[in-house]
Amino acid sequence: MDAYICYTPKLLQAGELKEAFEQAVVALLGPEAQIRVRHPRDTGRAGVSDSVDLGPESLRAIVDLSKIDVGLSAELRDYSKRVHMSFRAVHSGTAFYGYAGGDVSVECLERVALVLGLERTEAPKDPFVLDVENIESRVLALEKAAKGVERTLRCFVSFKFDDARTVAQVDRLKRLLAAVHIEWVTGEQFEPRRIEDKVKARLRADLDFIIAVISKAGESKWIRDELADANSRGLSVVVLLEEGASFDKGIFGTLEYIPYDLAIEQTFPALLEGVDFIRAEISMRSKVSES
Repeated sequence: MDAYICYTPKLLQAGELKEAFEQAVVALLGPEAQIRVRHPRDTGRAGVSDSVDLGPESLRAIVDLSKIDVGLSAELRDYSKRVHMSFRAVHSGTAFYGYAGGDVSVECLERVALVLGLERTEAPKDPFVLDVENIESRVLALEKAAKGVERTLRCFVSFKFDDARTVAQVDRLKRLLAAVHIEWVTGEQFEPRRIEDKVKARLRADLDFIIAVISKAGESKWIRDELADANSRGLSVVVLLEEGASFDKGIFGTLEYIPYDLAIEQTFPALLEGVDFIRAEISMRSKVSES
C-alpha cells in the first residue's frame, strides 16, 4: 500500500517536525530504529541532482511547509522493518504532498500528519503534475535549441519489464520520447527466441543512446551487457534511478544519474536537457566528419 496525500502548508515551531517523526518511528519501530534524513543538494549543474544524508537533528530547522523538500526513512538494525516517506512542495508552494511506500510507512505518515495538525487539501487532477510552467518553458527552450537537427534520435530503453509498476512508468516515458521525436526500442516485445538474444539484437540496432530505468523492483537482468555494449560503441547512457532502489554502482562507474521518488515524470526536464546535449554532440561530430 502506498499513499500520496496533499496537505495545506503551515508554519511550524522549530523542532516540531523532528519530534513528530521521531514519535511516529518509536511507536511503529521502537526506540532502536535508525533514522535517516535526505535533503536535496544543489550541484550547480543544470539537470544534475544530488542529495545529502543527515540525521534527524536536521529536521529541527524545517518550519515552513510551503517550501519543504525532504526524504525520511527509518529502519531496524536487522532490516526487518522500515519506514520510507517524503514531503515535497508542489504548485508553487500552495500545497505540499506526503508520500509513503508500504503499510508501515503509510501509518507513519498518518501519525506525523495527526501530530502536526496537517489539513488535507484537494489533490492535483493528475497526481504526477509537477511544476508545469517550469517544464513547459524548459521544453520550449530545448525545442528551439534542437531546430535544425533533422536526424531523428533513436534510443534503447533498459528496464525490468516483468514488473507491472515499472512497465507503467516506462510507458509514460515512451510517450515523452515520442513527443520530442525520439524513436525507442526495448526488449519487451515478444519474439520466438531467447530473451538475451533478442536484447542483444536490439542493442546492435542503429542507436544514439541508452536509457536505463532502475526502479525499486530492480534493474534489467542484462544491464551489464547493455552497458558494455554502449561503452564499446561510445553511446551515452542516461540512468533514471528511483529513490530506494538498489543498484550496483560498480558497473556504472562514475555515471551521473537522474533521481525520482514519486513518478518518473520528475526526470523529464533533466532528461530533455540530456537529450539536447546528445543532439549537440551528434551535430558536432557530423560537422567534423563533413569538414
